Amino acid sequence: MKTMSLVIIALFLTACGGKPAEPEAVAAPETTEEIVVEVVEAAADTSPRPAMIEFVWHSKTEGFSDEALWSHTEYWANIAAESNWDLRLAAIHTPRVANENFDFLWVMVWPTVDARNNAWADWGENHEAAWLDLTSETFTYSAENAYGFAPTSGRMWSKPNTTGTGIAEFLFCSYKEGKGEADRLAFEGMHTAFMDSYEAEMGETSYWWTIMNPLFEPAEANNFDYMWTNFFASEAEREAVYAAYGASEHSSQEQADADCTDAAAFDTRVIYRAGA
Repeated sequence: MKTMSLVIIALFLTACGGKPAEPEAVAAPETTEEIVVEVVEAAADTSPRPAMIEFVWHSKTEGFSDEALWSHTEYWANIAAESNWDLRLAAIHTPRVANENFDFLWVMVWPTVDARNNAWADWGENHEAAWLDLTSETFTYSAENAYGFAPTSGRMWSKPNTTGTGIAEFLFCSYKEGKGEADRLAFEGMHTAFMDSYEAEMGETSYWWTIMNPLFEPAEANNFDYMWTNFFASEAEREAVYAAYGASEHSSQEQADADCTDAAAFDTRVIYRAGA
């Protein structure tokens, strides 16, 4: 966990500039065939870990406004619900530092790769043409810039964030020579113990994290092994957790096993939730 920098903003683009998943062809990356959907215990129930979290780059056009964006997201959410896509969650991630390659991310959480492929197929056949016409004066996107990650380990929240808004952070990490997944899991164990102790003293939080593995081939110039992602319900929660983390013993081990970029912060807003 580190402070935000401009480096990660550029990295998110160039690192994802290798071989992304291609929704237009409705073809999942080859690596997704090996995904094992694990079962994890969440705050209130036990549910399968999603197979894919997908990030789609979007750029604003001259007619963009927040009002138009949220109006379009409501329209899109109705399509997702009425089309019976097996979609768990969708959100808009807006970077806190301007990015020359995208203005915001459209994020979708899929329970299976098949669900993702089927939804994209339906979208392309029945909805995309009308959507492109509707949103042409607000924002643009290309299905070529859709990048999937498979969540693996992590720690869920103790108190669910029910506000519909929050803060997400992304760190791209590469293992140091001789290090690997076992070393990362050991650090995660220390971080889990830290948060357990912190919440025992300070009360439950909505902070949680997950490790995401790319389901595409990152660009050679900015290769990475995994993406560490943090989620906070508010800026106050983020600052409090960081303050305690900075004083913790295990914070000094943060980059002992991997080199990680500084964290990039995004403001998030949920636009669709299954069953809502």
